[in-house]
Amino acid sequence: MLAKGGLLVRLRTTVLAAGAVVGVAAITAVIVFGALRAPAPDVSDLATRESTRTLEATGAATPPAVQTADPAATLAAVQPQPLTATPLERRKFDVSAAMAHVRALEAFGVRKGGSAAEAAAAAYIRDQLVALGLNARIEEFPLPNSTTSCNVVARVQGSSDVVLVLGGHMDSKPPSPGANDNGTGCGALLEIAEIVAADPVVPTIEFVFFGSEEIIDGGADWHHFGSRYRVSQMSAAERAKTAGMISLDMIGYGSAFHSRAMLKAPATLSDMVLAHAKSMGIGMTFKQDTSSTGLSDHEAYEKAGMPATCVCWRTDPVYHTAQDVSPHVETAKVATAGKLVLDFVRSLDAAELAALTAR
Repeated sequence: MLAKGGLLVRLRTTVLAAGAVVGVAAITAVIVFGALRAPAPDVSDLATRESTRTLEATGAATPPAVQTADPAATLAAVQPQPLTATPLERRKFDVSAAMAHVRALEAFGVRKGGSAAEAAAAAYIRDQLVALGLNARIEEFPLPNSTTSCNVVARVQGSSDVVLVLGGHMDSKPPSPGANDNGTGCGALLEIAEIVAADPVVPTIEFVFFGSEEIIDGGADWHHFGSRYRVSQMSAAERAKTAGMISLDMIGYGSAFHSRAMLKAPATLSDMVLAHAKSMGIGMTFKQDTSSTGLSDHEAYEKAGMPATCVCWRTDPVYHTAQDVSPHVETAKVATAGKLVLDFVRSLDAAELAALTAR
């Protein structure tokens, strides 16, 4: 049991403690009520002050104000740099593709002028040209032995209407299947046609695959029927607009590479071909065609006054024989002739075409 004096002390202590609690509660209520009545702080200002305190705390300097650049001054200071054009590599002559055509023509066998084999070869060539998107046509003509031969003709329009004829005969002389004479010329022309059809040049190129170039039954002048007929069908205006004609004949065998012309017309085209061969590092020489009736299909064009040349390798000991087959052909020789003619037609410009037609 507690004494009376102790009870009084404890009662006084309890009263004092209760008063303290009430006082603290009152003060807390005042603070909270004041906070609720106070205006909300400016958040952006707080962020700025906090950022400044952070910089001051770390010792970092206050960043300078951002200066707005003058657009005109910026454009004047930045000058556009000229772009260097990257030339697209043009497609090159593919001798393997040309030789595939040689073997296809060889497979028709002996292609005598006016024969079914020659007609089959003409259909093959026409179909190849049509597949390139060209409007190829077969041009028939009669032979003096009462048979019918034909030419295959197609054009690739250039940026100029001046025409350069590229030609080669598709027939062969019995008993030869004519791989070199003249499957090689036709094979190279088909490859060039495929390239030029996709990438036209300045002159308009007329591709002509001639029938009955070889001598048939009869006299010594019973040959070159296809080219003579083609020229006979040209008007005076067409002849005037023709820059010249290049015949590719027997380009697959031989030790001498020639440009041959009869010199019955200006030698301008032959001279240009020779000069271009020299610029390409190709050894080529001029050898005049002294035959009265011509050695190839350039004859008819020259005699009509148009510059012409025959591009050929000489001499092939097995031409006009049964041994003129594709394994005998030297593909490097075909490649040389094909590359030369393709590069030459690509090089011709308007000024050179004007020089060729000024006659």
